[in-house]
Amino acid sequence: MRTMIWTDSDCFAGTERHCLELAQGLGTMGVSALVGSRPGAPLASRSEEVGVRTVSLDAASAPWAAVETVAQLLKTRKLDVVHAHNGVTTFLSCVAALRAGRGKVITTQHFIRPARQGRRGVARVFSQTLHRWMRPRISRWIAISRAVARAMEERGDAPSGKIRVVMNGVAAPMENEPERLAARRQIGLSEGAFVILCPARLEPEKGHDILLAALAVLRAEKHNFEAVFMGGGSLRETLQRRVSELKLGDCVRLVGHQSTPELWMRASDLVVLPSAAEPFGLVLPEAMSRGIPVVAASAGGPLEIVSPESGLLFSPGDAVDLASKLLELIGSQPLCRRLGLGASARWRSHFSLARMAAEIASVYSEVESSP
Repeated sequence: MRTMIWTDSDCFAGTERHCLELAQGLGTMGVSALVGSRPGAPLASRSEEVGVRTVSLDAASAPWAAVETVAQLLKTRKLDVVHAHNGVTTFLSCVAALRAGRGKVITTQHFIRPARQGRRGVARVFSQTLHRWMRPRISRWIAISRAVARAMEERGDAPSGKIRVVMNGVAAPMENEPERLAARRQIGLSEGAFVILCPARLEPEKGHDILLAALAVLRAEKHNFEAVFMGGGSLRETLQRRVSELKLGDCVRLVGHQSTPELWMRASDLVVLPSAAEPFGLVLPEAMSRGIPVVAASAGGPLEIVSPESGLLFSPGDAVDLASKLLELIGSQPLCRRLGLGASARWRSHFSLARMAAEIASVYSEVESSP
């Protein structure tokens, strides 16, 4: 079976990391997996660094050339399945399969509310028309959580019989990652502080304002902690001003995008994801794989990821409730240790890369044997 995992973004965030790790996981199972990527994109360079073969496809600037390349790969049977990861590449994959006269298209939905839902007027009508054309040409839809699958069914995106839920998995931590104190020395964090890490893009939907409000509650009650916001985004200046307004400058750091996020995770006592409507939340199993307890909103993907044995859930948008959950962990090292052990066990049983790759490979086999 020969497949290509295709996304056209020019950044390297959760979806792109998922594509790369999926290709690696499939490779260990004997499934030939290429990565289709925009030329010069971080996904292309990172794939090459780890030995994953890539195909240069510029879906943004040269979409029809990309279609011809994929169609030729299908015609010559160098590809059997095209696995697309956003709307543009799904559409182009369907066109390529049509031109080739063979090949199956699978698409993964990474969002509860896809971008087309926000379009209005002519753009909305055009988007809906394209989606209706694609629907019968897509062999299977993969939803990254049951929350995403439910939203797809409610919108009528796909027949329920063609939707498969495959929860994301993440690779095991690298063996040479440092222990907590060594990691703190490397990045300049206090060795004795309770460190709270929020690894999320600085965008409105990620809920940093709720986390800052919760941290202000903790500071007002004289609790000692150090919070790190890791990630770039449009809200950096706004959040920095808010940190100053709340007088949290001595305990909250915005460190921007980091090339070694695992180092910051290793240095942390807990990872918090404050967004109220997360379709999955890849940083949660990444933290859990390292034995770090997690705190997240009880909605969407996190509600399916976090168990009482691996972390704590708070009411979405409720800063006071979030503060109370953070306080439970700050005030109890035994609880942190117990949840850390539970987090590691839950990652191994539910969110390993091997489990995800095996389930997606089974979807490939299913469509390959279907008419």
